[in-house]
Amino acid sequence: MLGKWLDSIKGVDEIVIVDTGSTDKSIEIAKSHGAKVYTDYKWQDDFSAARNVAKAKCSGEWLLIIDGDEVLQSSIPAIRKFLDEPFMKSKDLALFYVTTGKESNVQPRLFRNRPDVMWYGAAHNQPCVQEGNKLTNLASFKDLVYQSTFKIKANLSPNHAKDPDRSLRIMSQELAKGIHVLGNAQYTRYLYYIAREWLNRRDPIKAMYFLQDYVKIAPPTNEMADAWFLLASCDVDLGRLEDAVDACFQCVKYQPENKAAWAMVHNLSHPEVQYIWERVFHMVKNQGVLFKRPEAEKLYKHKPKKK
Repeated sequence: MLGKWLDSIKGVDEIVIVDTGSTDKSIEIAKSHGAKVYTDYKWQDDFSAARNVAKAKCSGEWLLIIDGDEVLQSSIPAIRKFLDEPFMKSKDLALFYVTTGKESNVQPRLFRNRPDVMWYGAAHNQPCVQEGNKLTNLASFKDLVYQSTFKIKANLSPNHAKDPDRSLRIMSQELAKGIHVLGNAQYTRYLYYIAREWLNRRDPIKAMYFLQDYVKIAPPTNEMADAWFLLASCDVDLGRLEDAVDACFQCVKYQPENKAAWAMVHNLSHPEVQYIWERVFHMVKNQGVLFKRPEAEKLYKHKPKKK
């Protein structure tokens, strides 16, 4: 997969790779594409630690972050032109659309190489601004952020099969430190993403365990809305359809534009009232939704039973 990734970013000034223990031809392939490869890093079950080592070795004014199992679907010349635009002089971060095929969301993938910006979070990490002992998500500085139209396609690397529980293990270790050590924002983030790990394993009961803890203490954000939608999905899997509808209404309380939630309400409702939810579904546009799920946005109409 590495060759496709490297081909997709042709034209960048510098490629920096910190190898975390590859046993195949990754280093050879990377060097053949002109990458600077560092092989003295020992993996510590901490993605931020590895990313921060890589960041320290970068010399560019702007850093494009892309993983080895991803492909940049926008051109480097287009990104260069974008960075030269006058409005980008006051920006430090650009969000990209990242899609897996089943889901899509926006992620911080291009940011100014500031010395006070570092990666934080052992898994599902984010670039943060460090001010003394305080860390603030760079994306929360809205005046410094620009939502671009650039796209990245994320693929599933077969390498995950070598350590399929890696992310779950890392986040469980972090969660064990407690909310007082991690802080509410990072603690709840791990609850949310551990639940997603269990959903990927088709275990709705374990996923619900973490999601129910999450919704009790998390702030009212689009992540909270998505957690309620995931709870609704778990309820459907367990045959608890009325609970699923209730969870969908909790979702749209925090994020009224969530098309997947309205589609679920429509699909689970009585056939005589489905037309109402269909109207609502077509009114909303997924504005601000954390994850867009095209497969979950399909409407299914029930035929009324004959009397």
